[in-house]
Amino acid sequence: MATFRSTPTVPPEVITYRLGEKLVYVKPATNYEQGLDVAQKEFSEELSEVSRDRISFNISAPVNGERRPVRVSESAWPAAVARLLRGEVIDIQVRPLPRSADTKEHPPQYLEIPDTFNSSRLSQSSPPSPHSHSREPSPSRRSEKGSSISWFRKL
Repeated sequence: MATFRSTPTVPPEVITYRLGEKLVYVKPATNYEQGLDVAQKEFSEELSEVSRDRISFNISAPVNGERRPVRVSESAWPAAVARLLRGEVIDIQVRPLPRSADTKEHPPQYLEIPDTFNSSRLSQSSPPSPHSHSREPSPSRRSEKGSSISWFRKL
């Protein structure tokens, strides 16, 4: 059964934003959009060119007896931040760019042989004579000793 606090929660006066290995103390934002503003201001080198919809926030929360990262949605921001302890960490994640039809990977292409290569090879070889055969035909006659095929020529 879930338990609820009977007293209102007081947000901490300072929390920690973490992006990669960088940490910064910040005053908790009252809403998600302000949280994005603070993140882009404090990590301007890394986040100034990143679209806001690719930035997400995660906190470490107990799940089935172990601490796991949990993404904080825009609607849950006020409640999630209010429950953080002083100095607790909010991890900032940058989601990868979505794959669109324009950026689909195409299958690898075979290398094209330059026309100069083909024309030089053709000029070096002579055209085949209409009477010459490049190989002997496969034996199709049956040998004289029954139904087996003979691969040896008669001497």
